Amino acid sequence: MHPLLLPELLGLIAGYLARKEQQRCSQVCWTWNSYFSPLLWRTCTVDYELHTKHKPIPVSALHTYAPHIRVLAFQGFVSADHFTIPCTRLEHLKIVDGSRMDFKGFNTENPKDVWTSLASLVSSNPDLTTVEIAEIDWIPTDVFWKAIADHPGIRRLSLDQVRVDFLQLETFWQACSGVEVLTLQRCRISDHNDTLETMPVMFRRLQELNVENLLQPLPHVQIELLRLCPQLSTFYWRGGAIHGLARDTLLSILGSGRLPNLDSMDIMGMNLTDLDTEHIIQCMSRVRKLAVYQTNFGPSSLRSLEPHFNTIEELNLLQCPQVASANIAFLLRSCPLLRVFKAESISSDEIKDEVWPCHERLITLALYFDLTLLDRLAECQMVFSLLSKLKSLRRLNISRYRTPHSRPILGDIKSVRLRLDHGLGQLESLRHLEALHFDGIDQDMTMVEAQWMEEHWKALRIVRGVFTNNPVLNKEINTFFKNTFSGHVPLPSR
Repeated sequence: MHPLLLPELLGLIAGYLARKEQQRCSQVCWTWNSYFSPLLWRTCTVDYELHTKHKPIPVSALHTYAPHIRVLAFQGFVSADHFTIPCTRLEHLKIVDGSRMDFKGFNTENPKDVWTSLASLVSSNPDLTTVEIAEIDWIPTDVFWKAIADHPGIRRLSLDQVRVDFLQLETFWQACSGVEVLTLQRCRISDHNDTLETMPVMFRRLQELNVENLLQPLPHVQIELLRLCPQLSTFYWRGGAIHGLARDTLLSILGSGRLPNLDSMDIMGMNLTDLDTEHIIQCMSRVRKLAVYQTNFGPSSLRSLEPHFNTIEELNLLQCPQVASANIAFLLRSCPLLRVFKAESISSDEIKDEVWPCHERLITLALYFDLTLLDRLAECQMVFSLLSKLKSLRRLNISRYRTPHSRPILGDIKSVRLRLDHGLGQLESLRHLEALHFDGIDQDMTMVEAQWMEEHWKALRIVRGVFTNNPVLNKEINTFFKNTFSGHVPLPSR
């Protein structure tokens, strides 16, 4: 047998190919077709943009390759016959309406037929674990929610801009009660009394709850969901510009001891005082992730966090005005398991020639380095020396923002310069770096630095900030990055 017909070699080849290249490979011979076709059809998107030449995948092709499809997404003005394809091995189902094209609704006069077909699709796929619904104008019917509620394998349910009226509430909450991860984003869940009277007794399997900018119910009712989640370990909440965090309700529930497994909290709100965040931390049996963005996290909270230093993996203290540079340095020297760390700024006085205990684990760092300008070159080199030890780093953000509205500060910023003559070459060790942000920091980069980044950071995908005050050169560097990113092959995950 020819070596290029061996499945092991084809597998190695496929891992380095983009989808279009895999399509070309499937046309080489029958053997390659039989190998690459399942890969090509493993993820299938039926996407139709009305008033354009972009047409969806033919129904006949979907029927032919349905056994290979594991991830199926419907996007746009898809006709009703596309929802009846005989998939039986789905793991992930995603449904996105066509609102991005300034129209809404499926391509059918009777949306109930669509929801009935989707309910049948859910029921006929025993391996289905994830369902996502977004930007849906038509209200899902009872039969669809019941199919999800009756499916024992669905663990993740994500809803974005979905409406649920009073008539569907009971079956909707039944569908939610069986999942392990629930995301409700920009939804309107209508209840005549805006209470939890129609809620199931308990969400007994729910371990992660993400609530963001719900239009209804009101925040104090949203927080009441926590009383019904005895297994909850992760809670994420954003209330939007109108409604703030229901502080009293949250503190009351946490203090009641109803959430013994809670170890990850991601909330935002300046109405939380230092004592409030201290209370939240004290109510958690252990802290694995804590994001208290835009709160008054301060000395009391920091003291209550100390017993958890050996378990913290993610810490976000952005726009917390009471967190000083010395506090940030203390945290970075004390938390060995940190993978994600975000805070406002650290001064050059707090930067030592040292190795942080989390240097092998840290994958995301958002931190502004405030230099004194006494010896900017030496201080830049010191910062780059410190960063060079973070060899697992994937996302680096050294931007400077104005608290509390995340607007970059203008003017001469005393921070690092991304130049080779300032020590940038030390960061050659950051082989996994995918994103670099330096908003609000005056730079004087040249094409030499851009080419150096392209040569040494092969995983780089995002660069955000002003490269130089020279508009012509800035545009040239920007164009260079746009053209080179498309040719990069990401490094394998560690």
